Amino acid sequence: MSEESLVDRALELGLTKELLAVLEGNSTYSDVDSIDSLDRHSRRLRSMAMIHLQFMLRFGSSESENKQIEVDGKVYSSYPEYFNAWKLAGIPGILPYRLDAMIKEVERLKQSD
Repeated sequence: MSEESLVDRALELGLTKELLAVLEGNSTYSDVDSIDSLDRHSRRLRSMAMIHLQFMLRFGSSESENKQIEVDGKVYSSYPEYFNAWKLAGIPGILPYRLDAMIKEVERLKQSD
């Protein structure tokens, strides 16, 4: 499965929060050494992907088509173009085999329910 397909599958399974935790380095599926070794362009893509995931968590994935939402005078922005660029760049900040393992574990747990 391609990196892009892995991310899409994780989102289909409702793993937005888990994807963000992996990118932040706060998950058992994170690889902090991989995150620390990113070049500046990959770091930028990772950061923008994190902002997009935060937007999705706060406003829902259906709202992520809207680029900006104003709440109490503060403007929140989504970045679908950067998120797609992050996926096309090979999901810097996440090791694909670890994301695959997370997806398989969630699928296994869902089957056993």
